Amino acid sequence: MLGLAYVAVPLVNEMPQILDALRRARPAWLGVAALAVCGGFVSASIALRACAGIPIPYLDGVEMQVAATFTATATPASVGSLALGVRFLTTFGLPVSVATAVVGLQSLVQFIVHILLLVLLALVGGRAVDVLHDAPSGWTMLVILGMCVAVVGVALGIPRIRAALADVWQHRGREAVEHLKLLVRAPARLAASFLGAAGGSLSSAVALWAMLIAVGGGSHPITAAFGTLVGATLASAAPTPGGIGAVEAALVASLTALGIPPGTALAATFGYRAVATWIPSGLGWFFYNRLQRRGRI
Repeated sequence: MLGLAYVAVPLVNEMPQILDALRRARPAWLGVAALAVCGGFVSASIALRACAGIPIPYLDGVEMQVAATFTATATPASVGSLALGVRFLTTFGLPVSVATAVVGLQSLVQFIVHILLLVLLALVGGRAVDVLHDAPSGWTMLVILGMCVAVVGVALGIPRIRAALADVWQHRGREAVEHLKLLVRAPARLAASFLGAAGGSLSSAVALWAMLIAVGGGSHPITAAFGTLVGATLASAAPTPGGIGAVEAALVASLTALGIPPGTALAATFGYRAVATWIPSGLGWFFYNRLQRRGRI
């Protein structure tokens, strides 16, 4: 929340224009954003089914993904959504250890796709937006890298942290890698998992792009893609439930850095988060209880 306040406080004078942009948003493009978000839930369900390798009903999978938005906003750092995924898979007969590995595998595939999309956007979209015009100098990056390496080295020197990391690798990382090897040997499942992961990321980009158009910010698909990828990175690392505050700040900062006027960036961010997170989390509560009643979680 402090990050959001840091970005938003200087824009208080533009609040009337922001509210006016949201009030006059074009309904058709709001609908496009909502459809894109729905497509993201379907894509995530396809990826989970492919990673699990069992016939999970698609409707159940979609309901679980929507329910995960509720649990994600109730717990920090996506802990709730990951736990829900494990619990969901165990109802289909998978042992807890295997279900945990499958969820870890899906996260690993999503990470790989995330990096590939960032690289692809940097190569293909570099001409559309100057993504590095505000980047630090080479020496600054070396200093930052050196500090990160030093912090990691100090952390690994602490026995408790080292033991915790070893435990995570033993119970999640190793099994996820083993399941990834099995996934590679099944081309159809591998393609479905990667396409599902890419569909989730691209659906978020389409939702933000549509929201930018809805509030009169113009058509900036590459900018929207960069913004959502950065936001997704922070959402997975932020200690706040659902990345609230950190994601909004990252989206506003990314959009303004890529040339979107600050007021428009804030209006698009709030609209996007409402459609992609806050409204689905309310629906997620309904589907969470529905899945409980049906014995799926």
